[in-house]
Amino acid sequence: MTTLSQDLLDLSDFAWQRLRQRVQGLTDDEYFWEPFDGCWTVHKTDAGNTFDRTQIPPTPAPFTTIAWRIAHIVDILQEDRTATWFGHQPLADDGQPPVPGSAAEALTALDHSYAVWRRRLAALSQEDLDRPMGEIAGPYAEDAGSSFALHILDELIHHGAEVATVRDFYRGLHPDDPFAAALAGDVTPADRPALVAEAAAAQRWEVVPQLAELGFALDERTPDGFTAAQLAAGTGSLDVLKVLVQRGADLSLTDPRFNADVRGWADWFKQAAVLEYLDAQGTNAR
Repeated sequence: MTTLSQDLLDLSDFAWQRLRQRVQGLTDDEYFWEPFDGCWTVHKTDAGNTFDRTQIPPTPAPFTTIAWRIAHIVDILQEDRTATWFGHQPLADDGQPPVPGSAAEALTALDHSYAVWRRRLAALSQEDLDRPMGEIAGPYAEDAGSSFALHILDELIHHGAEVATVRDFYRGLHPDDPFAAALAGDVTPADRPALVAEAAAAQRWEVVPQLAELGFALDERTPDGFTAAQLAAGTGSLDVLKVLVQRGADLSLTDPRFNADVRGWADWFKQAAVLEYLDAQGTNAR
């Protein structure tokens, strides 16, 4: 049976990994995209970057850009109170939350802020979680540390979901077809090494053999850590899986989420025809 501390840490890691995968490859255009007038966002100034905020937020709340949302997540995770409200002290290396001025800076800041928060969360004892936080927490003085930990996790989860949703909106309004570009010779394996896995994730099965023919790597992974062969096996796309096997795809690789190889994917999703095919291939396909 796990402890409350471990449950909180596991939930935090799950939410973080989901967010980090969703922002992989984030561009500046996406980062600063304002779909409406009056968005709250990040501003670059001579004195440094700032993001819109007021002590009392307006009602209804303004729509916020990915830049604003990520800056807010960084601030929430890294601010001193995620140590002091639990009765701990920040480390000198923790630093103060920055306001990232680009997508690249945002990913670096996210990584650091989560490392700070995770270390602080992992250091909490059951006593830290059970006792009232006291005067330092102001109106929440009588609340237990566990309630504050859950609040921070709620902030990470719901703002992370917002970031992912806004990115989905951007992509829907700015469609990109890297597969067509690759088939036209405008995208090379060096430009986008995981394109076969991307095609499998998008279930663009018709382009997978063509991309393989053009020399795109077969065993690269999606941001979730899945290979094209795993996805083909799990969805029952047997013809595509056969092409991948014929071209030498490594079927023994396991993914980080389920720790399953290609056969494990076929077994879990009850793809009988795929399992029969793998059995017929012998040990090389296991």
